[in-house]
Formats: sequence, structure tokens, C-alpha cells
Amino acid sequence: MLHEKDMLMLPTPPIPQELLKAFNDHQHMVILGHKNPDGDCLNSQLALGRVLENRGKNIYLLSPGPFKRYEIQQYASNFLKDFPEGLPKKDTLVIVLDCSTLDRITPFEEKIKDFTTAVIDHHAAGKHFGDIQYIHSRAFSVTFMIQHIIAEMGDELTQEIAEYLLFGLATDTGFFRHIPGKRGEVFHAAAELLEAGASPRRVHELMYGNRPFESRKLLGLLLHRAEPYYEGKLIVTWEERKEHLQFGEEMRDSETLYGQLLGIKGCEMVLYLREDGDNSCTVGLRSNNYVDVGLLASSYGGGGHRRAAGFTYKGEREEIQTTLIQTCKELFL
Repeated sequence: MLHEKDMLMLPTPPIPQELLKAFNDHQHMVILGHKNPDGDCLNSQLALGRVLENRGKNIYLLSPGPFKRYEIQQYASNFLKDFPEGLPKKDTLVIVLDCSTLDRITPFEEKIKDFTTAVIDHHAAGKHFGDIQYIHSRAFSVTFMIQHIIAEMGDELTQEIAEYLLFGLATDTGFFRHIPGKRGEVFHAAAELLEAGASPRRVHELMYGNRPFESRKLLGLLLHRAEPYYEGKLIVTWEERKEHLQFGEEMRDSETLYGQLLGIKGCEMVLYLREDGDNSCTVGLRSNNYVDVGLLASSYGGGGHRRAAGFTYKGEREEIQTTLIQTCKELFL
């Protein structure tokens, strides 16, 4: 397994020429993101869709949703809920963004089988698929990759596109706080977006501002419940099903929660469990410096990045919570 210092030295993979050729050769483009989308997924779809639309292509933006997270509700009206019917198979390209496994695009995985499929993704863990793949596991966001593609094609970086790209980049970098040293290419990319008219102040307001009062009550509850383990290196909190029903998913502000807990002195990893009902829960993992939570999540059928990952667990929340706390023991003792 590569250490982060070794990953810094890996070259940026070239954009596959067959991907650029597919953009040119197909008239119809279905641009699909993963279920429970985030800002990077949706904004990479929006940005690439606008670029290809400006090239005269017929664009269909498709998302499994849901759009309950507060910062992404603004985008819901841009996306189809059902796979478009009647598209010619030879002249249609399906582009899957920010997705490392087929199950993440449920219920559309069967729909795409008859079409040429291109996958653009930055996850290190997962089981990749598709006829054409552009995988860049060192990229901090898929929007960063889309910006690279736009430059390679020589297309215009408009203010609208730049703002989409900045939103996605800011989402997956925690507004740049997750970037280590010697990764200046990320800030070079951000500078280009600002020069094109994107506003960090406006993007920050869209991502973190105008939150309902109830969202802060839920945040306070989760912070109050948090428990430290292994001399505070691991911090665990959870959301019960009744709280999910009381507050709703749109009141959840997971990234602020992770930021608050990871900012505690001595904390290396945060474990956040959310009871979804039907004897299942969602498990979120974040780390600060040396724990590869993507590797941990993949061992439970999930995926993600070295510093941010997650998975779905079929069973009682208390059961997986106990198991994970015990599993993490070897990381900290």
C-alpha cells in the first residue's frame, strides 16, 4: 500500500483519447451520478453537461437522488429522475461521474448496459466498470478532473461552469482544509476558476450558509453525544432513527460535524453512524493524518477516499458500532 508521501510523487494520468473521441462521436449524452449525491457529483455533471451542450450535444442529466441535503436542494430541478427512453444506442454515450461501483447508480445499472459507457472517477477503492475509464485517484474531486478535460478540449471556462467546478472542488476538499503540502496544482486550478468569475464567498454561502435553526439543534445533539476512545484518537457519535424522523435528512450538516470533531486535540478519526431504519445504518468515516478510512470502508463493501469514506450496514447500529470500535483498537494502541 502506498503511503501518502509516495502518492504525492505519482504523475497525473493522461486523459484517455478514446474518451475525447467518444465526446465527439456521440450526439446524445446521458450524464449520470451516484445515489445520495454530493456537491462534487452534481456539479461535475452540471459543468460537463454545459460544456458538451455548448458543443451542440443533446444532454440528459440524470440522478438517483435524493436531494434532501440542504446544500444540494438548489440543483434538484436540473436532473431527470428516470432514464430517458428512445435514445439511439449507437449514438448515445452514458457518462458516469464520481462513482466507483455499479451499485452506486441503482436503479439505473441495468439501463446503461446497452450503451457505450464512460466512467470518470477519483476513488481509490471500489470495483470499476465501463467501456472507457478515466480514473485519477489522486484528484481531490471529479470537478478537478472535469476542469482538466475542459482545458484539454480547449473549451471556454465560463463563469457559470467555473462556479460549478469550484463548488465541487470545495466540497471534496472541505473548502481546501484537506489538502496536504506539495499539492499546489489544486490552488492553481482554483485560481483559474476565480479568474473566470467564480466567487469563493458565494460558494461558501451556498454550501454552509442560510441553515435552518433546527439543523444546529441536531448538530448540538450529535456533538453532545460524542464519545472518545483510545485516549481521544477515535471519536464516535450516532444519530438514532427517531431523530432522523424528527429532524429530517435535510437538517443534517455532516461536514460541519466532522470538522468540529476532527478539530479536537488528539483526534485522528471520527466515526458517525446514522440509523436509516429497516435494520440498516449508514456509516461515515473521516480521518486527519494517517488512518486510511477508504481502506477500512472497502472491507465492509463501501468505499471513498483516504480521509473520507463510508458504507451501508445491514444490521443493528449498536452491533457495527461495537465492531468498528474494536477494529480500530489496533490503529491506536
